[in-house]
Amino acid sequence: MSGYSIIVPSFNQEKFIKETLENLATLKAQAENTNVVIQIIVVDNCSSPTTLKIINDYKGIINNLIIEKDKGQYDAINKGLNLVKGEFWTWLNTDDLIDIPGFFKLAEYLEDNHNTDYIYGDVSYIDENSVFHKNSSSGILSFEKLLENDASISQPGSFFRTKFTREIGELLPFNFAFDYEYILRCLKNEAKIVKLDTVVAYFRYYKASKSGSQDYRFLKEQLKINKLYGGKFFSNLSLILRLRILKRKLFN
Repeated sequence: MSGYSIIVPSFNQEKFIKETLENLATLKAQAENTNVVIQIIVVDNCSSPTTLKIINDYKGIINNLIIEKDKGQYDAINKGLNLVKGEFWTWLNTDDLIDIPGFFKLAEYLEDNHNTDYIYGDVSYIDENSVFHKNSSSGILSFEKLLENDASISQPGSFFRTKFTREIGELLPFNFAFDYEYILRCLKNEAKIVKLDTVVAYFRYYKASKSGSQDYRFLKEQLKINKLYGGKFFSNLSLILRLRILKRKLFN
């Protein structure tokens, strides 16, 4: 029997959180007919009464619920990590969704490949109205690729082996690009990686989201992390990030 833990960091997403929790309720119900056990961990940063009411409506599918102040998304996920019981885990933002057939394909693969440290699939982009726009793939990741050429990752379609990540530690205190740092850390520590050619998650991309916003601090964090891991000043990625930072400072 395989166990999967899904950490949901939450803060005032009343517009989308119901759809996310309903998605997880459906996933958990379907898993009950298989040999897959799903643990749902919600860590909420003292959200609005409306958001908390929605969470309360789904208490039946939530295994662990923390409602307390945190230092940001990375901190909420770290709190959830302390409660993880599954052999594999991920985090799911309260505006994203799991692709249920894709998840079970991933679980089927891991049933016979427990030594996989980091597995990821493709991601479907949806907008704020849940309208599908496109599929996206990070391709085959490597430490060198993420450091020198392209910082794109598919975190919503990722699962990590709990034993491996407990050895490399928690998320670091970045506000925007902590996932970029974490996957670089996995790769630097020689994680056994698998890329699945199937959609595993829906990523909601819209102007008000952290990824959809034009906030140059996202790019500044990526550049800082890139330097932290030995990225060169004149690498393709470093130059691209600097140009994008300048553009956003000037035009946004």
